[in-house]
Amino acid sequence: MLGKIKISLDFTFFAVVGFVCAFDSGGYGILYLAACLCHEAAHLAVMTIKGQIPREIIFSGGGICIRQPLDAHFAVLAAGPAVNFLLFGVFYFGLSWDNIYKMIFAVANLCVGVFNLMPMGELDGKKLLDIVLMKHCSIRTAERVSAVLQTAACIIWGGLVLFLLATGAVNLTAVFVMIYIFSVDFFLDLR
Repeated sequence: MLGKIKISLDFTFFAVVGFVCAFDSGGYGILYLAACLCHEAAHLAVMTIKGQIPREIIFSGGGICIRQPLDAHFAVLAAGPAVNFLLFGVFYFGLSWDNIYKMIFAVANLCVGVFNLMPMGELDGKKLLDIVLMKHCSIRTAERVSAVLQTAACIIWGGLVLFLLATGAVNLTAVFVMIYIFSVDFFLDLR
C-alpha cells in the first residue's frame, strides 16, 4: 500500500524486465519501457489534476494497469496515448537524429500509443470506446458494438501475428502480446 493506493508487484513483471535486460544488448527494450512509463505517468498526472486516486496499480508481465474509480474520466484515459503521440512528434520531427536512440524512443512511443488505443481487453481504447458508446447508445447497443469492434481488433491483431510468422519475421513480442490480450481480462478479474 502507498497511502490509499494498493500496489501489486507480480513476479512476471520482474521476469519480463529481467528477460529484456538479459537479451536486449542494444538497450532498445529500456526505451520501450520508458515509453510505457511516460504513458502511465500521464494517466496519473491527469488523475491527480482531477482529484482522483487510483484504487490499485498492478505491475505484471503484461504491463502496468492502473485501476481507476468506476467513474473514469475520458481525459484520464486519453492522456496516456496523447503523451505517447506528443513524445513521438517531438522525438521524430522536432529533434535531430544524432543517435539511433532518439528514433527508437520516438517509434516506441508511437507503438505504445497506437497499441493502447486498440479496443481490446483492458486497454485505454476499449475503455474510451465504452464511454463514447454509453453516451450515445443504449447499453445493449453499446455492448454489441463494443464486442464486435473488440472481436475485429483481435482478428486483425491475430492476422498480423500469423502474417509475421508466415513470412518468417517471427516476432515473439507480438505473440506474447496476443496471449496477454486474450488472458488479461481473465487474470485481472480474478483479483
